[in-house]
Amino acid sequence: MVKGLTRAFSCRIFAGRKQTLNTATMDFKRIAHNAVRRWNEKRTERKTMGTTHVATPQAETLPKAANLESALGGFLAERYEFRFNVLTEATEFRCLSDEGNGTFRPVTERDLNAICLEAHRHGIDCWDRDVARMVHSADVREYHPFLQYFQRLPTWDGRDRLHDLATRVSDSPLWIQTFHRWMLGLAAQWAGLSDGLHAHSTAPLLVSDEQGLGKSTFCRALLPPELQDYYTDSVNLARPDKVERQLTEMGLLNLDEFDRIPEKKHPLLKNLMQLSALNLRKAYQRHSQALPRIASFIGTSNSRELLSDPSGSRRFICVLVEHPIDSTGIDHAQIYAQLKAELERGERYWFNHGEENALRLHNAAFYRICPAGEVLRRYYRAAQPNEKVRLLSLPEIFARLRRLEPGAMAGITLPKLAQALVAAGVQKIHTHYGNRYRVAEI
Repeated sequence: MVKGLTRAFSCRIFAGRKQTLNTATMDFKRIAHNAVRRWNEKRTERKTMGTTHVATPQAETLPKAANLESALGGFLAERYEFRFNVLTEATEFRCLSDEGNGTFRPVTERDLNAICLEAHRHGIDCWDRDVARMVHSADVREYHPFLQYFQRLPTWDGRDRLHDLATRVSDSPLWIQTFHRWMLGLAAQWAGLSDGLHAHSTAPLLVSDEQGLGKSTFCRALLPPELQDYYTDSVNLARPDKVERQLTEMGLLNLDEFDRIPEKKHPLLKNLMQLSALNLRKAYQRHSQALPRIASFIGTSNSRELLSDPSGSRRFICVLVEHPIDSTGIDHAQIYAQLKAELERGERYWFNHGEENALRLHNAAFYRICPAGEVLRRYYRAAQPNEKVRLLSLPEIFARLRRLEPGAMAGITLPKLAQALVAAGVQKIHTHYGNRYRVAEI
């Protein structure tokens, strides 16, 4: 106890007096023993009175506390700027004395101690808990990184920069159109302009046969410098709870090396992409709350065999990258000012059925080759629009393939064959006798 009180009194005395370490040596041990003696005397006195002592603020204590709060508040306001990040739920600060006022960073315990010692040097007799109480109070203004960014954007000058940004990756007309639509969805979630009915459920997939073309660099470069902290390529689908939290706290989630995601994880990814809001319990809170989704998905791959579910392929914008991507000199302010202006005038930010069907047909070149597809392509192909063919049911096709290739068809089910037909671009027609497929025999 003596040793602990010695440390406590030494810190208090050091804080209260403006003396350097080379001043006269204090007898800390004697001070500690005197303090213990006085504490024991008061304890004995309370016992003899036979009543429980309840500490109540004295009249003279209240002005003292108010003066301390006023002095400390003025000291902090003169030297620091604080804000509360509603996404990370962390208080951030910057020193006003830094050149250009510096950059904001999260307040750590080390920072609180440094601020407390600086206050001592200016004659303010405070504890670190006094500083922490003020810094972490509701008096600190709230700050939403994405909303603030969009509020401070300049007026759009009318020049279309989304087209130029898309052509850095590919000059495919479908890519240029769908990338613009995807960027509108991304901006709608960032700026809080989404209607809550249409989730941003589509993700570009930048695909190349070789590495080093700058695909991941381009993904990161889509975020302006002010929002770079809200990009991540650490997306662990084995921890869906963590990914859900990232959807409410980050701006862009890069599914790097998409081809390495196990096929069994694709349904989970599809569900995550369709979320527009999430019910989460924040740290140190008892109850969950509805939080809007902010983050969008993007992905990269060095393999063209990516998609396994033809019906879910409409969720992806596969684009083949055939040259190094230039990610320099992006005018983020005008790009996002353009997106903001288009959203405010009512531009659609979600994909309609026609666009989704176009993506599904386009993505056929990026399906994973499955055993059912290998057998199918040896005996059938998709019929041409004006070609006269006999419509076949799924069981009819299945029976013929099983008769011709019994070994290869072992383990292949009707649903797997149906997926292979869709992946091959075969048209399915609804008739009175059930679904039929327009296939031509090879």
